[in-house]
Amino acid sequence: MALTVLLHAKAKSGRSHDVVDFYRETLAATRSRPGCIGVRVVRSTDDDTDFTLIEQWDDKSDQEAYAAWRTETGADVLARFGELLAGPLRIEFYEEINA
Repeated sequence: MALTVLLHAKAKSGRSHDVVDFYRETLAATRSRPGCIGVRVVRSTDDDTDFTLIEQWDDKSDQEAYAAWRTETGADVLARFGELLAGPLRIEFYEEINA
């Protein structure tokens, strides 16, 4: 069953452009992972520091394998991202339903 992950990030004041650049630099690796259906980034029209990354995966195990890979091989990438943010990421998981 398909899985959607919403990753909410709040950029530090004055760092919104850096967050956009970071996503442009790093998301190709996410998109190339097995089971990744797609990745999109949206930004609030009311607050340019408020971003949501929308990931879609074939199933939860593909997303979990990606998260493990990113944690194991991307510590420097995650640290760089953390330096751009005003607080911790908020992550939500959703599964598709046939309605």
